[in-house]
Amino acid sequence: MKSPSELVLIYDGDCQFCRLSLDFGLRALKKFPAYVAFQKINPLEFGLTQEQVKSQIWTVGGGKPPAGAHLAVAVLLGMQSNPIYRALGWLIKTPPTSWLARKLYFFIAANRHRIPGGSRECKLTDTYKGTQS
Repeated sequence: MKSPSELVLIYDGDCQFCRLSLDFGLRALKKFPAYVAFQKINPLEFGLTQEQVKSQIWTVGGGKPPAGAHLAVAVLLGMQSNPIYRALGWLIKTPPTSWLARKLYFFIAANRHRIPGGSRECKLTDTYKGTQS
């Protein structure tokens, strides 16, 4: 297993809510890592299992340890120059607020099919160009 040298966000490309969330992140955050749908990769090449990438988003590579779920969100916010985003990232990964952030992340993930999402077709193109399966 070789971790990519650049930071990569792995998301669920079949989930409309996940694609809309990614689209929002791309518009709202000035700095954003490469990203790829888990359906297009072999998770083992990133040190992850199929179950892990199906259950949550992940940031991997870039010299950072893998971070899933709310911790991946904290990584994305922590890389921003905006001090408010960085502070939110710190709160998300620091107890006791991290406990609430984890519960909230998995509550949303478990109920994402109930959350209103746009019906427009996703126009995102993955930016991670590493090994494709």
